Amino acid sequence: MVIKDNIIKLEKSEVMFREDGIVQICFDDNCEVDTKDCEDIVSAYDQLLKNKKYPLLHFLGNYTTFTKGTREFSVTERGMQYSAAEAYIFSSLAHKIVANFYIKINRPPVTTKFFTNEVEAVAWLK
Repeated sequence: MVIKDNIIKLEKSEVMFREDGIVQICFDDNCEVDTKDCEDIVSAYDQLLKNKKYPLLHFLGNYTTFTKGTREFSVTERGMQYSAAEAYIFSSLAHKIVANFYIKINRPPVTTKFFTNEVEAVAWLK
């Protein structure tokens, strides 16, 4: 974990607390995100967010995949500890299929929506 200018660089992602009060998570291209990566992200939140909930903006990298354990962890109390609402940005059909599965099967306890562009996602989060 490397911290520089309110940005925490993790093995497969980068977490940043933006000036507009949104927490931005950018996942690397061509990686599989597992439960350990989720725990690393929440640990980054521990350092940045001081136990408050914020809107979270996720940018999915090209060919990024998420394990079943990741989807399950994401809806736990620990996984949602800092989430007021969640927006995900992606453009691939594969991500859309997984996103719909996530909503229907894992049922995130906070409002969650999917977008293809940042402008719409940020407007929705605000």
